[in-house]
Amino acid sequence: MTKRDFFRTIIKLFGLYALILTVFTFIPQNISYVAFEFDFIVLLWIIGVAIFIVLIYIFLILKTDPIIDLLKIDKGFDDERIELGNFNNKALIKLALILIGAFLIISYTPEFLQYCYLAFKDQVSPKGLNSIELFTFGRTIDYFNWVISGMNILVGFLLLTNYKYLSKWLTRKG
Repeated sequence: MTKRDFFRTIIKLFGLYALILTVFTFIPQNISYVAFEFDFIVLLWIIGVAIFIVLIYIFLILKTDPIIDLLKIDKGFDDERIELGNFNNKALIKLALILIGAFLIISYTPEFLQYCYLAFKDQVSPKGLNSIELFTFGRTIDYFNWVISGMNILVGFLLLTNYKYLSKWLTRKG
């Protein structure tokens, strides 16, 4: 693997990871603030910033060679190649996709399970039981965050099950 291929892979993986975090964490958290007290200017600002951030990450994924040329990050090394054993470009991307998917699942499963518990408790006892209230730390059901945590688990699962296809898409030429 050449230095250029290595940096191309790293930039694409950073762009993909940051895009996933932006779409499934940044946007929902900020939209939930607008839901409590609607202000059109704040909503436009959040949408504008989110679109700008997503465009930056898409640019990182699709235009890695101009970024490498602009920053000259592949210059100044003693060797032109990086020896990673059997790891080529696709293997490195596959490993990163598996790690990102696993990270999403591990990070959002406890939150999702807590919201499932709260929804179950609400269905069983709508007025709440004092002994059970101690275990919820004063939290109530938040359907919005429950859905977001479920979507993050789903995206993590999709990354884990489709890492071969995604690595082919990320390493395509053109």
